[in-house]
Amino acid sequence: MSQLQAERTFRVDAVIDAQPVCALQIRVVALCCLAAALNGFDGQIIGFLAPTIATDLKVDIRAFGLVFSAGFVGLMLGAMSVGSFGDRVGRKRALLFSMLIFGVFAMLTGLAQSFNDLVLLRFLTGVGLGGSLPNLAALATEYVPDRLRRIPASLIGAAIPTGAMSAGVIAAATLQSWGWRSMFYLGGMLPLTLAAVLYFALPESVRYLALNPSHRATVQAIMARIWPQAATLKAHFTGSPPNSVTEGSILDLFRASRGTITASLWIINIMSFMVLYFIISWMPALLEAVKLPARVGIMAITTFSLGGIVGSVAEGPLMNRFSAELVLFVEYSLFAALTGVLAISPMHPSVIALLSFGLGLSLQAAQAGLIILAVTLYPIEIRSTGTGWSLAVGITGSIIGPLLGQWALRAGWSSQQIFAASAYPALCAAAAVGVLVFTRKRI
Repeated sequence: MSQLQAERTFRVDAVIDAQPVCALQIRVVALCCLAAALNGFDGQIIGFLAPTIATDLKVDIRAFGLVFSAGFVGLMLGAMSVGSFGDRVGRKRALLFSMLIFGVFAMLTGLAQSFNDLVLLRFLTGVGLGGSLPNLAALATEYVPDRLRRIPASLIGAAIPTGAMSAGVIAAATLQSWGWRSMFYLGGMLPLTLAAVLYFALPESVRYLALNPSHRATVQAIMARIWPQAATLKAHFTGSPPNSVTEGSILDLFRASRGTITASLWIINIMSFMVLYFIISWMPALLEAVKLPARVGIMAITTFSLGGIVGSVAEGPLMNRFSAELVLFVEYSLFAALTGVLAISPMHPSVIALLSFGLGLSLQAAQAGLIILAVTLYPIEIRSTGTGWSLAVGITGSIIGPLLGQWALRAGWSSQQIFAASAYPALCAAAAVGVLVFTRKRI
């Protein structure tokens, strides 16, 4: 009997689903969460620092909508290109490439001398940020059993506001003594350092590797760590059965009855990203416009992020207990209600902190829920593509949101009127979730 005949063949996904979670899988999820936290740090840092940068560079704060939107254009292009790149060359390579991009350009932002420098550098930083999220989400979820797949996506959703909150805490503590440039130096150094760690400590997605027979030896070695009996059984591992899709084509997102699901997911993402990035970009400036000190704006975004952490951690268990659509509908509706309360409440720091926590709890939990939906809706062959394109299309809302805020300020709207208007995209997202309930089909 030949060696091949003596071997027993097992499917990678079936083995992972049958085994308890091991140290390697925990390490993969933890490292991906660290990368997501740095994504949140670098994505949010400009919102905290915008008033200070505007003063230092002698730029009208109302012009910063272009800076914010330039970053989001970069996010969109990065998610479309580098996000889909992960389905072709692997999640790990695409993630490392993305982190190098946003680390280098975040650090260079600290050297910006003009408004145009800021626009260009935030765009290039955004390219890296946009490419990292779909790949780290796909990598983390592909290392855990299917029954737990919502948990790493939920933790990644929590890691992003954790990074954003850390940026706020550090900015509040060091801004006056170190200056705004030091925050960008730190925001560049951290992802570059982590990228070096990930190069040695993070394995490629074993489910992705198993799709290509040329990676057989690597798959064997990884699976032996997940399932120690594999060596004694002379196990040979294969990938999931083919899904009749190509490698990372956008057209595959609309085949096999996925068209309605994809379109619904994109609409929800657009509305959700519009209001999320409007809030995190403009809240400090809007609060400063009502004569509150800069520290109140930083505090508001920090408590917004804290609420996001709590909500995101709870998102996976909630979606396991109830339907994903019901959870999302409640969260978007709650956010819309709280923005109405904020619009009519006194602009007192304690009131702002409480409402900001609730806004972050509802909206950023919903963002984590969208990651969970994306990574569970699409098969492995197009998972990075599906997640990346849902992120990329959603980011069009991120581009529009800050520009609408800029327009409203120049039109003379009050901060309260602008907060009230932010309820409308959330209500549209809730309505789109309602449509999804009636249109979603199992893939």
